[in-house]
Order: sequence, then C-alpha cells, then structure tokens
Amino acid sequence: MGEETARITVAETSGGSGGSRPPGETVSLPIVELLTGRGFVTGKSGAGKSILEGTPVYTESGRKPIEAVEQGERVLSLNTDSYRQEFREVQATIEHTDDRLLRITLEDGTELVGTADHSFLTADGLDIVPVRGDELEEGMWMPLSRELPSPGSLDAVDPEAGARDTDLTVDGGVVEHRPRTGETLSLTFETGGELGVYLAAGSLDGGATIRVTDVDEGVREFLETRGYEIQATVCENESRSRAGALRSAFGHGSADRRLPDWVFDAPARFRAGFVSGYVDASGTVDESGVTVTAESRSVIAGLAELLRQFGVSTTVGAVETTREGEREGRTKNEGQRHHRLSVDSFCIERFRSVVELSVPRAGRLDTLCERSGEPDQFDSGDVIPSVGPVLDTATRETAQGDRDSEEVAGVPVRELARRGQLDREAYGRVVSELGVTGRAQMFGSSDIQWRQVASVESLDGEQTVYDLDVAGNDNFLANGVFVHNSNSASVLVEKLLDNEFGLLIVDIDGEYYGLKEEYEILHVGGDEECDIQVTTEHAGKLAELALEGNVPIILDVSSYLDESEAETLLTEVARSLFAKGKKQKQPFLLLVEEIHEYIPEQGSVGECGKMLIKIGKRGRKHGLGLCGISQRPADVKKDFITQCDWLLWHRLTWQNDTRVVRRILDGKYADAVEDLDDGEGFLVTDWTEDVRRVQFQRKKTFDAGATPGLDDVERPDLKSVSDDLVSELSSISEAASTREDRIAELNTQLEQREQRIEELERELRDAQNLRDLANQFVSALTGHRPTAGSTEQNGGDLRSAARWPGGWRTDNTGAAGVSDEPTAGDDAGATVETDEPTTGNDAGTARRHDETTAGGKTGSSRGSNGRADGEYSSSHRRRGDSRR
Repeated sequence: MGEETARITVAETSGGSGGSRPPGETVSLPIVELLTGRGFVTGKSGAGKSILEGTPVYTESGRKPIEAVEQGERVLSLNTDSYRQEFREVQATIEHTDDRLLRITLEDGTELVGTADHSFLTADGLDIVPVRGDELEEGMWMPLSRELPSPGSLDAVDPEAGARDTDLTVDGGVVEHRPRTGETLSLTFETGGELGVYLAAGSLDGGATIRVTDVDEGVREFLETRGYEIQATVCENESRSRAGALRSAFGHGSADRRLPDWVFDAPARFRAGFVSGYVDASGTVDESGVTVTAESRSVIAGLAELLRQFGVSTTVGAVETTREGEREGRTKNEGQRHHRLSVDSFCIERFRSVVELSVPRAGRLDTLCERSGEPDQFDSGDVIPSVGPVLDTATRETAQGDRDSEEVAGVPVRELARRGQLDREAYGRVVSELGVTGRAQMFGSSDIQWRQVASVESLDGEQTVYDLDVAGNDNFLANGVFVHNSNSASVLVEKLLDNEFGLLIVDIDGEYYGLKEEYEILHVGGDEECDIQVTTEHAGKLAELALEGNVPIILDVSSYLDESEAETLLTEVARSLFAKGKKQKQPFLLLVEEIHEYIPEQGSVGECGKMLIKIGKRGRKHGLGLCGISQRPADVKKDFITQCDWLLWHRLTWQNDTRVVRRILDGKYADAVEDLDDGEGFLVTDWTEDVRRVQFQRKKTFDAGATPGLDDVERPDLKSVSDDLVSELSSISEAASTREDRIAELNTQLEQREQRIEELERELRDAQNLRDLANQFVSALTGHRPTAGSTEQNGGDLRSAARWPGGWRTDNTGAAGVSDEPTAGDDAGATVETDEPTTGNDAGTARRHDETTAGGKTGSSRGSNGRADGEYSSSHRRRGDSRR
C-alpha cells in the first residue's frame, strides 16, 4: 500500500446521540493527513472522575464540603514540581450521579470515596502522577497534606453547615446560636476546652442540663471555673441556652456526634483548647503513646483533621473491645465497636506544643517525649517512598571511589536503595551526605506526608458526586488527600510508531514515558530520569535526530523546574524542526500536550506559541504537522481550533468548554458531548463530510501518567539511534559542561584581577598622598606660596604649614620664585639655596634646591652645587627666571 493511501485503524463508530453512522463501523485515518496536517484533541477520555458529596475541601476562606465550592474560589492544591501546597483557582465545578464508587482507605485510617475512573495521585520515583481509582492497589503510596491550613477567624458560618437545628452566624470570633437559644460562644481556649470535654464525656439531661461525668479532678476544677456545679464526680450546668447550643452544634447521642464545620475555621487557640479538653476528658497518655476513643467515627476523624491543622499526624482505627482498665471504675460492654485515634510517635513533641493538659497527663506526656528520642523508639510512620531510583542516581553522579562515600551512617547506599523507603529524617541525612540537590532534595522536605493504600472497596448504589477543574496543578485536596481532577492521543501515537513514522511528543506532565515499555523511543529532558539531559544547545541535534534519523522522541518538559527554560528549549526545537523540514520534506508530526499553555485564548502569545502557530500554518508544505492536545478548549486560541484539519472531541462538562463545541459544531453536539463514555469522542475531519461518534481503541502501553511502578520497566536499547548520534548528543552536553567550567574559571580569574587592580589603585592613591605631603613639606621649608596648580590646589595649606615654633617670617620675592629667608632655631640658621620652577599661566620655571636643615644639629646640604653634608652657607644666591 502506498504511503499516500496508508491508513491506521484507531476506533469504531458507536451508538448514541450525535452519531451519523451505525455503530460497529471501522474508523481508519490517513497517515499522511495525520502527520502533515493540523489536529486538535480535547476533552477527557473518561467519564465521572468525581468525589462524593460532603467530602471536605480547603479553600482560602476556610474548609467547606465539595458541593459548596464555587467557580472562582481558590482551593488547596499540590504543585507536583516543587512538592509545595498552594491555593489555585477553581475554573469550573460539576455535579452528577454515579454508581461506580470506590472507598479508598489509607493505612492511617483516612477514607476517601470517589468514582472508579477518578484520577488519584501516587508516587513514581520523584514524580507524582495520576492513577485511576480502579487501578489503585493495596500498598500504593498516596500524598496527604502534612499540615492543613486554617483561616483562624470567622466572618460567617453557613447555617446548614454549622448546625442542623439552629442558625449560626459569626461576628468578631464569636459564634452566635439563634433564634432559639440566643447563646453566644466566645471562641477562646477556655471555650474550646469546655466543648472538648463535653464532646468526650458529656451528655444532655432532659435537653436542659449539661452533665459531665467520670473525669479527673483537674477537669472538674476547670469546669467549676466555667460555671458548673461539682457534686462528687458529676459536673452539671443548668443553662438551657448552652445545652441547646451544644445539641445543635455537636448532635445528640454518643454514636451520632460530630464536629461542626466552623470548628475547623476557628482561631488556633480555640482549636488547641478543644483538643486539650477532649484528651483530658477521654484520652490515655502512657508509655505506649497518646490515644483517644469514641463511639462516633465522625468525631475521631474530625479530631484527626484538627490535629493535622497543627501538623500532628495520627492513625485512626476501629476497636471491638472496650477501654476497660484505662480509667479506674469505668468499663464498657464487651464487643462494643469504638474508634480509636493514636498520635504518631514522630509527632509526640509537636502534639505537646499544642495541648495544655491537666497535671497527671501533662507529666506523663513529658515523660513520653523524653523517651521519643531514644534509639529504640524509631518510628517509620513518616517515610519517603520510592527512594531506590534517587539513591541509585546519587551513587552514579557522585562517582564514589572510596568506602566512606559509599556508605551513609555505616550502611551501603545500594542497600538503602533496595529498602525502597526511608523515614523522612534518614532520607534528609542521606541526600545531605551524598550531596544530592534539586528535586531529590526537595522531595524529602516537601509539604507531603505519604501513606499507603490499605484497602479499595466497591460501594453499592448511586450517589451524587462532584469534581473541580483546578487551574495549573490539575489537582485539589479532598479530605486531606491530594487527588487529580479528571488520553486517545496515545492510541494515535502507538499506531504511528507501529508503522515506524517519525514524531516528537512534547510531554508537559510526564505521561508518555510508558511508551518505552513497547517502543524504542528517545526520552530527553531536564533530569536524570531521562535517557539524556538536554538544553537549548541540543535543539538542532534533536531536530536532526527526529527528521533525518527518524528517531521518535519524547521531549519531557515536566522535568524542568524553570518553566522559562523549558519553553525556550521547546521554541528552539520547533524552530530547528521547521528549518530542517524545508530541506528534508518528509511527513513528521509534532504533538504538543496542554497546548493552551503556549497558544492561549486570553493574554499574549509568546515566542514559543508563535513558532507553533507558524508550524501549523506553513509546516504542511514541508511535511511538518502539528497536533495540539488540551482538556480545556475554552482556553485555546479559537483561530487555531477552527483552522484544524481534524478534531477529536472527548467528554466535556464545563459550560465554557461546551460553548466552544456549540460554536464550532452544533448545539446538539454540545449537549451530547457531556454524555460521552470512556474513550468515546466526536471525530470531525476535512476528508469526510460527517461527524462520527466513535469509540477509540484502548492503548497497548501503560499510561505513565496514571499507573505507578515505572521503575519495573526495563529501558530498551535505542536501536533507532546510532552510537555516533548518541555520542554526539553526549558530546554536546560535555562541551557545554566544559564551557561552563571554563567560564567559571575565567570569572574567577577576572575577580582576582579586579581585586589586584583595586589593590594597585589603593597603592597608587597612597603614593600620591605621600607625594603631596612631601611637596607640602618642601614648600613649607622654602616658604614658597603655591600658585595655580600647586600643592595648595590639591588640598595643601602652606600658610599654616609655614609657621614654626620659633617664629618664621615669610617674605617671598623674585620673579622666579627665589626665596631669601632666615630660619629660627636653637642653633645657627641654615642657608637654603633654591632653583625652583613656579607655575604660571604659560610655563613653569626651573628650581634647584640647595638646602640645609634648621635646628640644633647639623643638617644635610643638597643641591646642584654638590656641597658636602654639614657645610653651611651664610649667603643666599638668587637666580633669575629659567624658562623652558
């Protein structure tokens, strides 16, 4: 089959609204049109991808259930490059029902319910990548927020979120319950303590009396200061309004109690008091640690979340038995199910800094903290996963040649690497001692705490779920866990690679590395995980490899911390491809993920975007095609989309995106595009006249952006790349490194020379100062008054210098500046013979000194007359002008 008619089969037609063909027909695409044309793939190939209603999400204004988050708000999100959490804008929200729900439980007891195709996040070496819910397995790592934020103050509380029976508003840090009670709760440490005690050990007697029983003496004394009457072991408060407020806020009955939403947004001191009160009333502090129990799992989960706001990590679990023996005289029935929270041992010190407990528990907590630093108290709860690739890279790059450099704390680095994980503190020591920097160092000091998946459970029934479209990071924090907000392009790529056609993939999120499982493809980028690390100096050679060598290339720009560096590299690669394509003239495809980053609808288009637009418009006649991919068509420049030769629309749900479908296709497609199933899409091409609803084939290779375990992939030899070309790529890196070293060396030499110049300039200034002082001294001795350009103009003052202790009358005469002056002293005066030039408007006069010193000892006579030392002259010789 000729190249002009060669086609690849990628899909078959499917039934449903919007399809113009009967289901089951094979869909094939002409290869040349794909390689040399302009294409656009948009939407999400999966459906649903959402989180259960009621799941808490953190916004800049506070904590709220996911269904209450609105477009434009900023939610807590994870920057997967810097590993820091940050607030990012919600671009759109979606609500729908789904019956394919999963409950994911982590080892610390954290639970999260989402759809089977929702993208969660997991660790893959130094990368944090999406993984579908139905691909999650026990033992996989998921990222949690190390410390949850809190605004610390309240302006308002939603009545439905804050209480079920009464309204709540907050003004100036005060929660007001109305209209039934009129009770006001000042959000202080003491109020928090009282509410914590009530939640742990309190009840309502007849709905009007608050009763707290079975608490320690310290707690009883505290409650007495809060207006409670103490009778033996019972503490009572007969405030009907306070009782109504507590019922509204916390519920009634031990098993049904919960923490109201406003507690999480209250001031830090209130929250610290709340935790302190609960632990004092119901907690256990002993040599094994700090634990609390409750019948209500909601209460325990809420306490865990409150503590994480202080950076305190906990583990939650269910216990079937009782707390028998924890407190004298108190037992519970055997077999009663309770929930227990334990403070993780590596956070005991931080926990102590938060709470203020009564004397007995405070003392035991101090003892526990003292023991936490002992060697046998090692705790592996705070770990860094997937350290093997990091440490393997470190041992390669440090070129270790002696035993000391091969060990950290006496343990061989390769042994550490085989362990697969290290606790956070040990990881920090390893990267420090090995001199590891960059992302590997940042990975160990991130805002993330890693926890393993304990179980994945399918749930029955249909429920309402929600999703958020978050700008930039494409993820958000749900119940303390970072989750991804929810690719047929890969099928096209695989088909082209099967037919050995050339292409270059610009990978924004590190999602295409999985192609290496099946294909010999060159993976280049900015870190050690790539086959070759490249810079802008490699751009020409990469274009040569791709076009002339027919080498498929993944340009992984996600591996660059500096986005401008990545964009500059892509600009130069695209420019080189365009230039070489003019001469080569062979079909070649440039596939760009997240093309809205370079060709945005709003804002200016940079140099990179301009180069991509140029390829799209003029590349076809040189055999160079462009395929842009984006899940957000509303963010892509519309001129680019409308001028495409082929379009593939996957499921879109956001209103601003469906408007684009309505504008380019038709209203019926705008409605139908929301109901597309996994892998379905509307295919529109210039070589057919209709719009086809198609079901794309599944990709053969795994999705590196969704499936973990890439360390298990054995990289194939790059047969398409000759040794000479690989060597040439490496030589570019070596030449660049040598050049950088030479520049650094020259800069050092330049700094040293500049320092030497400064030293010489200082010496010169010192010499000039000495010369000026000498001139002043000579002028003072001769009694010569400086004229223009003399020492006086340089700061000297001969009038003051020409006065000696015995008195010295100055009388200057003679046109040539010859002085005839006596000197005063203890001995005979000395005759000074001068032959001096004076400075005038035209020229100076020559002057010669024959001098003897004045004073008590014989001076030295100097001058052209050659008199010996000690010879005195009693006469003054006058000389006339001696002009040049």
